[in-house]
Amino acid sequence: MYSLVLSAELSGVTDLRPKDTEENPYFYTFKVQCTSCREIHPNWVSFNRFEKLEVPGSRGEANFVWKCRLCTRTHSASITAAPTAYELSQKKEQKVIEFDCRGLEFTEFKADGEWEAKGAESSTPFSGVDLSDGEWYDYDEKAGEEVSIKDFVPLNPRPMLQSLVNEDIIVRLKWGHTEYKGQLVSVDSYMNIQLANTEEFIEGKSTGSLGQVLIRLVAFASASISSSPRDVTYHTHCRDV
Repeated sequence: MYSLVLSAELSGVTDLRPKDTEENPYFYTFKVQCTSCREIHPNWVSFNRFEKLEVPGSRGEANFVWKCRLCTRTHSASITAAPTAYELSQKKEQKVIEFDCRGLEFTEFKADGEWEAKGAESSTPFSGVDLSDGEWYDYDEKAGEEVSIKDFVPLNPRPMLQSLVNEDIIVRLKWGHTEYKGQLVSVDSYMNIQLANTEEFIEGKSTGSLGQVLIRLVAFASASISSSPRDVTYHTHCRDV
């Protein structure tokens, strides 16, 4: 699974989301990378959650089907649910939409298309919100104040992780109750991270020390900063070094 995680500074508005209906679908625009050969497609790709395409070689369908030009493998992605609202009252980093990715990763997001929000106190609806430049300004007549969205940023996991090198972090497996606590040694371009002095915990109970551990992050899920050590949640594969 891959989650689009956004960070923004909201002033006077809340419930920010893409305007995404069957009559007026939102086209999600990304740079895409093959997880087999690590080739990144040079162009932006766009798709919506209502159009279904056949996946070659299977009986399934997906919202996005892509054949890597380098290794010629066919990959797909589907949007699992409607987008959730980015709320003023919640933490700054919030998950907006989730994708089921098969053989690919989305590495960059471009906020093309219309977004919508509402007044935080007045519930005044705002449509046609353009975030392509990372900011938006308007005036809420009912509330009598200027409203804005600033510093709108899709989060890229690798720079964030690189800033945590030499710090103690927690890596929590998304599908279960297993955690790995250790010192972040390195993160490479393939999103492999190395931990030192690693301890494994299952359902909060220590199962022992593992020493050096290499963890493969197959898709960025979410990240939040807690009290020390820092807490980083991912969908992962893990193996000891």
